[in-house]
Amino acid sequence: MRDKHRVLAAALGALLMARGGVGRSDPAPNQGAQGSASARYRIDAAKSRFVVETETSSLALMFAHDHRIEAREFSGVAKFNPAGRGTASLELTVRADSLRLLEEKTIADRAAIENALREDVLETVKYPEISFKSRAVTFERRGDGTYDARLTGDLRLHGVRRAVTIPARIALEPDALHAIGIFEIRQSDFNMTPFSFVKGAVVIKDAVTISFDIIASRLP
Repeated sequence: MRDKHRVLAAALGALLMARGGVGRSDPAPNQGAQGSASARYRIDAAKSRFVVETETSSLALMFAHDHRIEAREFSGVAKFNPAGRGTASLELTVRADSLRLLEEKTIADRAAIENALREDVLETVKYPEISFKSRAVTFERRGDGTYDARLTGDLRLHGVRRAVTIPARIALEPDALHAIGIFEIRQSDFNMTPFSFVKGAVVIKDAVTISFDIIASRLP
């Protein structure tokens, strides 16, 4: 799992560089004067991505198949002021029933897994939203003009609220904020039972990895 995290983190870093968020030595255009008020940003779901990656354990290796699941509908507001600490925050809400499977071989397989995810794991009728609200954000400016941040807050999932800490790399662009990151949660921490296939021969592991690539537009 750690190796996979390193590979994915490298890929996310490359993506941020390709978008122009890394490698700049000049200050971000909207950094503003020291002591200025925090800028507010609205997440653009059409330009952003949240992906959940699972690992599969199997008694028969021929059935083992990891899955990538993407959230399609989410919204949120971020606040960020590079002038000082305690001036950043994030509130995010995801529609639980908007999670969709990526890269599955057949339509039937995709439908079966998505149905199990909605009805047996997430129970989306009973728990329609997944949300995160930060309580504390610390960040440090890097030499390339981006920021290494740590967001500590409450993740509400499947009717359970737990404190989590999420690392992120933040880049300020003209009238926009770009953030990428990766973190891990355990389904059992949120009273969820990982689903299984082939009469229990194939089981999704408890730990899942969540990666995000967020673009947020600055509000007036």
